[in-house]
Amino acid sequence: MRRRIFITLAMILCFGIVCSAGSFACTGIYVGTEVSTDGTVIIARSNDFQNVWGNHVTVTPRVEGKPGRTMPLSDDGEVQIEIPQTTYHYTATPFFASTMEKFGLMNDATASANEYGVAMTMAVTAFANQAALEADPYIEDGLTENTAADLVICQSKTAREAVEVLLGIIDKYGSSESNVALIADQKEAWYVEMYGGHQYAAVKLPADKVCAFGNEYSLEYLSDYEDSIVSTDLQKLPEEKGFAVYGKGKKADELNLFETYSGKGMNTNYCHMRTWIGHQILAPSRFHEDYDIEAMYPLCFTPDKKVSIADVCNIMRNRFEGTKYDPDKTGRIDIRVIGTDTALSVHALQVYPDLPAEMACVTWESTGPAIYGVFVPVSNAMTSISSAYGKDQPASEAGNFDPENYPYYAFKGLSTFCVGPDNYKTYGMPVKKYWHAAEKGLFAAMPKVLEGAAGLHAAGKEAEASEYITGYCNSVQDHAFADAVQLLNDVTWTESADSNTMKLMRNPETHQTLNKERVLEPMEVSLDPSEYEVVPDTGAKAGQDAGSIEDPGSKAGIPVIPVLVVLLALAVLLEMVALVRSRKKDR
Repeated sequence: MRRRIFITLAMILCFGIVCSAGSFACTGIYVGTEVSTDGTVIIARSNDFQNVWGNHVTVTPRVEGKPGRTMPLSDDGEVQIEIPQTTYHYTATPFFASTMEKFGLMNDATASANEYGVAMTMAVTAFANQAALEADPYIEDGLTENTAADLVICQSKTAREAVEVLLGIIDKYGSSESNVALIADQKEAWYVEMYGGHQYAAVKLPADKVCAFGNEYSLEYLSDYEDSIVSTDLQKLPEEKGFAVYGKGKKADELNLFETYSGKGMNTNYCHMRTWIGHQILAPSRFHEDYDIEAMYPLCFTPDKKVSIADVCNIMRNRFEGTKYDPDKTGRIDIRVIGTDTALSVHALQVYPDLPAEMACVTWESTGPAIYGVFVPVSNAMTSISSAYGKDQPASEAGNFDPENYPYYAFKGLSTFCVGPDNYKTYGMPVKKYWHAAEKGLFAAMPKVLEGAAGLHAAGKEAEASEYITGYCNSVQDHAFADAVQLLNDVTWTESADSNTMKLMRNPETHQTLNKERVLEPMEVSLDPSEYEVVPDTGAKAGQDAGSIEDPGSKAGIPVIPVLVVLLALAVLLEMVALVRSRKKDR
């Protein structure tokens, strides 16, 4: 991902000087309706940056007929632009107030979905070449990824309209970055490449294809797509400035956008390997060969089999398992994986084509790194967010790492303890196994919840439908956070107990050192993932019981199981006291 404060570094990179490998790095995925297992369209992205930039989940309500409002355009918020009098209800995943205060950042809605079933994620940073940026330089106070999603999603009723709004802003104000965006609704999905200050190309993605890409451009020929929207001078500018590159054979007269605005000379292992592994996972029959930095991996391709939301979430966790590049098994320190511990948040937005638009989008959100975290559902129908995921850390708490109150810190802490060749087998794999089992329940339960809500909606009970979805999502969000806190405690305790710089075993009787390294057993996880399989009755109110997940009698959401444990312990204690007293009397 790219921030305006790093534009100078990006320009240096374009001139052939290597910049820091820790900056602005994301991965994107698209799955069309005809190749998903359930007929939904899926767009996914990891929001990666090496720092502690906390985030949460928000609901912004619809506003009717209120003129004169503005939103930030530039990355420093100094440039504001007017928004329509009426803006739409939407969910988003912005930074904490504390993060914005400490690092001088804007909101960054990141992953957004509105009441009309429009979903958007931006941005995957890409890199334009030197000639392209010299001909079309960035606009210093232009649009940035930190401001784009809010501006677009609040005023767009369709995916195409969202694309037009986004590109219309660039036409008028320019862009301060080079980015890629994914936008979808119930009927279509779009892929947008933004090159320099004013040049861009957007294409409608085929419903029978998938995409997988790291921080790089992949779009070659517009003629390969059913529909496109491009900047006025997209072809004229490179022709006049002498950096246009055309195709070969039948496409000899057509501009090759990739070679013109970027090119293989911009490929790096840091970015290109993620594109390769995404292709290999989704279509191993075609992309079975080893990674090649010179290979041109196509933007759109046909998967070997239909792709589920679980498949997408697992790709977003991928660490090159099963290849010679797996850093957890090999100990390699030069590999940039998809499932990185530098992720600020990871999300997969799923759009159902046959549901009412106001409940058609589900954002599967992992706040913090997903590798040892969980994707929880956030519906565009929600009227509020859980007390856990919705809590915003105030600016006054900037710099305070607080896993007891904020999911981001709990999952960031889990990742820190679990990642790496020394930790992943003992601590990481048990945690990952637990979350995978939990997600299996969530992925099975959510369609049933939506089916129940659709039934309420069809019966004219729109408010009840929204309340039902809100109650379910909030309940599992709170439950996931409670589990994350417990797992973080267990990992911290176990790893602290296991900590010993002396790795060799010893004879406990003689203390003689043995020529054998200690092997730690995997940590045991006592939590029950089957609780996430529960689907509440449609009569349940928002915030009420979702099976065994949450106590309906507690506004604060006191878990049922811990309460029962406390009561049981109290009963045992009373019984022991009575027994002691009885023995004293016998004496």
